Amino acid sequence: MDWNAIISFVRPELFGLIVFLYCFGLFLKKVPAFKAEWLIPIILLGVSLFITIIYMGVVVEGKFTPVVIVTAVIQSVIIAAIAVFGNEIIKQLTQKKILDK
Repeated sequence: MDWNAIISFVRPELFGLIVFLYCFGLFLKKVPAFKAEWLIPIILLGVSLFITIIYMGVVVEGKFTPVVIVTAVIQSVIIAAIAVFGNEIIKQLTQKKILDK
C-alpha cells in the first residue's frame, strides 16, 4: 500500500482537520460525563464527514454534486482514520511501552 497515494488524495487544507479531530477525541476522553469511549472513533468520523462534505460542497466546488459528495466522504474517512490511528500509535509508544518493561 502506497501511503503517499492515499495522503495525496486528501486536500492539503484539510490536514488541519486531522489535528482538530485528534484534539477533539482527547477532549471527549477527558469529559467526566462521557463514559462511552468506544464511541469516540464514530463521533470523529461523523464530525469529519460533516465538515469535509460542507467544505468540499461550499468552498471548493460551490455545489453539492454526487462526485463532490463521494470525494468528500472518501476524504473524510481517510482523515478520521489518520486521527484515530495517530492516537493509537501515540498510546502504543508511550503507555503500552511502559507496561512492557
